Amino acid sequence: MKHSLKVTEFHLKPGSQDTMMYTDCDGELFIGPVKDVTIGKTYKIEATPKRLGGCYHRIISWLD
Repeated sequence: MKHSLKVTEFHLKPGSQDTMMYTDCDGELFIGPVKDVTIGKTYKIEATPKRLGGCYHRIISWLD
Protein backbone atom coordinates (compact mmCIF):
# COMPACT_ATOMS: atom_id res chain seq x y z
CA MET A 1 0.00 0.00 0.00
CA LYS A 2 1.55 3.34 -1.09
CA HIS A 3 1.42 6.36 1.22
CA SER A 4 2.61 9.92 1.33
CA LEU A 5 4.30 10.43 4.68
CA LYS A 6 4.62 14.08 5.76
CA VAL A 7 6.93 13.77 8.76
CA THR A 8 6.02 15.80 11.86
CA GLU A 9 8.13 13.83 14.36
CA PHE A 10 10.65 11.00 14.36
CA HIS A 11 12.87 9.18 16.83
CA LEU A 12 14.63 5.85 17.31
CA LYS A 13 12.41 3.02 18.49
CA PRO A 14 13.30 2.36 22.15
CA GLY A 15 15.92 -0.38 22.42
CA SER A 16 16.77 -0.30 18.71
CA GLN A 17 19.61 1.24 16.69
CA ASP A 18 18.19 0.54 13.23
CA THR A 19 14.43 1.14 13.54
CA MET A 20 12.75 4.54 13.61
CA MET A 21 9.28 5.69 14.59
CA TYR A 22 7.81 8.37 12.31
CA THR A 23 4.61 10.36 12.89
CA ASP A 24 2.77 12.03 10.02
CA CYS A 25 0.67 15.20 9.94
CA ASP A 26 -2.50 13.16 10.66
CA GLY A 27 -1.00 11.60 13.81
CA GLU A 28 -0.49 8.20 12.17
CA LEU A 29 2.51 6.19 13.39
CA PHE A 30 4.86 4.48 10.95
CA ILE A 31 7.73 2.19 12.00
CA GLY A 32 10.57 1.34 9.66
CA PRO A 33 14.26 1.45 8.82
CA VAL A 34 16.38 4.47 9.69
CA LYS A 35 16.31 7.19 7.03
CA ASP A 36 17.61 10.74 7.12
CA VAL A 37 14.36 12.74 7.02
CA THR A 38 13.38 16.38 7.45
CA ILE A 39 10.38 17.49 9.52
CA GLY A 40 7.69 18.95 7.25
CA LYS A 41 8.90 17.16 4.12
CA THR A 42 6.69 14.59 2.37
CA TYR A 43 8.12 11.19 1.41
CA LYS A 44 6.63 8.45 -0.72
CA ILE A 45 6.64 5.07 1.01
CA GLU A 46 5.18 1.62 0.72
CA ALA A 47 3.71 0.44 4.02
CA THR A 48 1.49 -2.27 5.42
CA PRO A 49 -2.11 -1.39 6.26
CA LYS A 50 -2.91 -1.14 9.97
CA ARG A 51 -4.45 -4.31 11.30
CA LEU A 52 -7.57 -4.31 13.45
CA GLY A 53 -6.41 -3.22 16.87
CA GLY A 54 -3.03 -2.15 15.46
CA CYS A 55 -1.65 1.28 16.16
CA TYR A 56 0.95 1.68 13.43
CA HIS A 57 1.95 0.95 9.83
CA ARG A 58 5.19 -0.87 9.08
CA ILE A 59 7.25 0.78 6.33
CA ILE A 60 8.19 -1.79 3.70
CA SER A 61 10.25 0.55 1.51
CA TRP A 62 11.06 4.19 0.81
CA LEU A 63 10.10 5.04 -2.79
CA ASP A 64 12.03 8.30 -3.10
